Amino acid sequence: MSSSIKTNQLVCFIDRKQFADCYDVYYLETIDKYIKRGAYILDVAELDYDIKSIKFESGKRVYLLLQKNPDNKDKLKSLLLGIEDGDKYSIGKVDVSELSDDIIVQLLLNALGSYDSEFLKFNNLTGHLYCFHTDWIKHGKEKNADVIWRVPCLELSVTKEMCLNLNVRTFTSELLRNRITFTKKKFEDYPKYVFAANNTLRRRLKDDNEICFIMRQIDGTKTEIPFLDLQNIAKFQHTKMGVLNSVLNTFNEKYSDMCKIEFACKEISSRLDYSKSVQKENAKRIKDVLEEKGVQLIDQIGDEYSAIFTDNIKSLLESKYDIRPTIGKRVSKDKLNIMIIHNAEYYNGVNDPHDKAYKDAAVQHITFEDFSDSSEFAIATVIHEIIIKKDIQERKLSLFDWSKLGFEESVSFGIEAEIDEIKRYFFITVNPDGDFNIKEQELTLFEMDEYTEMVEIFEQVRTNSEMVKGVIRFADGSINVIKDAGIFTVPEIGDIAKLLDNGDNKFRGRERREELLSSCLDIKMYGDDGRCYYFVGTIGEGMRQNIQRACVIRSVEGYAGAEVKFAQMLPMMNVTFIHNGQLTVLPFPFKYLREYVNSML
Repeated sequence: MSSSIKTNQLVCFIDRKQFADCYDVYYLETIDKYIKRGAYILDVAELDYDIKSIKFESGKRVYLLLQKNPDNKDKLKSLLLGIEDGDKYSIGKVDVSELSDDIIVQLLLNALGSYDSEFLKFNNLTGHLYCFHTDWIKHGKEKNADVIWRVPCLELSVTKEMCLNLNVRTFTSELLRNRITFTKKKFEDYPKYVFAANNTLRRRLKDDNEICFIMRQIDGTKTEIPFLDLQNIAKFQHTKMGVLNSVLNTFNEKYSDMCKIEFACKEISSRLDYSKSVQKENAKRIKDVLEEKGVQLIDQIGDEYSAIFTDNIKSLLESKYDIRPTIGKRVSKDKLNIMIIHNAEYYNGVNDPHDKAYKDAAVQHITFEDFSDSSEFAIATVIHEIIIKKDIQERKLSLFDWSKLGFEESVSFGIEAEIDEIKRYFFITVNPDGDFNIKEQELTLFEMDEYTEMVEIFEQVRTNSEMVKGVIRFADGSINVIKDAGIFTVPEIGDIAKLLDNGDNKFRGRERREELLSSCLDIKMYGDDGRCYYFVGTIGEGMRQNIQRACVIRSVEGYAGAEVKFAQMLPMMNVTFIHNGQLTVLPFPFKYLREYVNSML
């Protein structure tokens, strides 16, 4: 089994002398408060081929990478005279010793803007690096003519912490502007781009009369680019990991004598697989709960079609769980109630049963119009949700054997929730026997208890602009804090590409999975810089040939120097009753808290 994984943290080797021999770096700084993201200066490289790339994140300064030339400063001054607001910028040369690694790597990455293959194109627009793929372009019809509606792309950016991030951006045609809501900024205020001959975008010039694009999404939509697809080399190449592999290879080939980048490797300290025995245990507990509590179906619609639908749901439950659901007319306090209703559009806010709260009963709705009455996956989600509601009602865990964790004292979990734009704090304390209680805690200077310090943690990290996912308090008073680390895992994309290029897509064997995909599978934990890091991946056993999303890495810190005890929490994520068919990325008591908060809305 693989004992290490790779992350998007970069390890780089830079020959700064050679960099300085080949390139000059200048900064442009505005006298305004900041440079707008769409400022024309950010696309000035299109006006002068001596400018190899531009790097801009935010603030008053932008960096320019130029081929080494003693006349560069004069050229830049001359260039600024010819563009709008050019007189607002000052120019200065930057010594290579003043540049951090992330700035050098980003400038060199952005200089790949001329890269052009059959399908993948790079472009250094708005001071950022965008990767375009022909398969991502969305076409439509306008007056019976084929037109391009949207141009999705991937932005590659290097953080100050040397993490290489991939973010999906979408440029949308002005033909669809009526499907975009403009509030903070009008359409006219957005920088405009036109579709270029090489299937990328370029800045719209004054004499251009082509259809323009702006960086906005259509209301209610979100562009998705798959993380990884192992079916064949073509599908792999238009995923995030396929693009990343191309970028890495192109970068290291172009700058082979000057700069090399590779992904950091981390040694795994703990791991947990979702084995068949765990799967059977989880399935047995669900069946036991269903047999003990009983399931009742309630047809709130009451016509011949809903009656057939209800019978189909009953048959589905019988075949999947080997139970005998009943059909009733009233909500039962003792049973698990599945209520068949119309969707919200049908009720249009009038006598909508979605809005009714059931304080002393566990009720889960199924909408007649939207629910598949033949989907085992969908019905499993309903069952999981309703059992969690019943557990919250009875204040006892039934889906998980808490006692097997070996806790001799209670453990508390806390989250921050926003209700009516007010920050509120909720805590669940689980006892050794699996009983629990839930409490809301206010931040007050006059009442101190075991939850007060946990509330203060949320307040502190918000001041530091950190993202806390949850806090855990042990009986001895020590606290562990779970945060987003801003890191994700990376599989062995180079080896995967070579195998797929040779027509080999057999990745289902355990040994090969571990060799190539260890960074994407199961639950793993490692230590670094005195902190604990973990991720929750795809279940390795029986995995499919595509992975939609990256495995996000989270950090766990001991508050005020406390010991990190997170290894005890790993089994709480090795369950599929939170995200049906998938492992959960946080210990499952946090889901109970979220469900409790949702019941208050």
